Amino acid sequence: MPSPTAARTGRRSVSSPSTWEPRLGYSRGVRIGNQVFVAGTAAIDGEDRVHGDDAYTQTDFIIRKIQTALRELGADLEDVVSTVTYLSDRAHFDDYARAHRAYFQDIAPVNTTVLAALVRPDFLVEITATAVIAG
Repeated sequence: MPSPTAARTGRRSVSSPSTWEPRLGYSRGVRIGNQVFVAGTAAIDGEDRVHGDDAYTQTDFIIRKIQTALRELGADLEDVVSTVTYLSDRAHFDDYARAHRAYFQDIAPVNTTVLAALVRPDFLVEITATAVIAG
């Protein structure tokens, strides 16, 4: 049974196998109306294994993980209007940019990329995404 808030707003949420979501009390993705918000996503699987030791590989894994959440909520990468990326080091920018461009070049969402101390030293990239479903 949906919560009173979900019933009133049409809010839907999805989770991934990540151990971080239950630990911190958040969802991988939330849809309200035609808007979908995907949480900060790192290249980590349900067993706390990081996928990739370079920014290109991590970014590729992250975007595919974001796409899974979007699809579960009725959206896809083509609906993404904004990405915010956190890089652990400026040296990762070119590899990250190459992977981001491979998925988003034709979509061209707005993007902000910042340098940040990420929560694990093996996290090189973390990305959030916002999508709007047309119609």
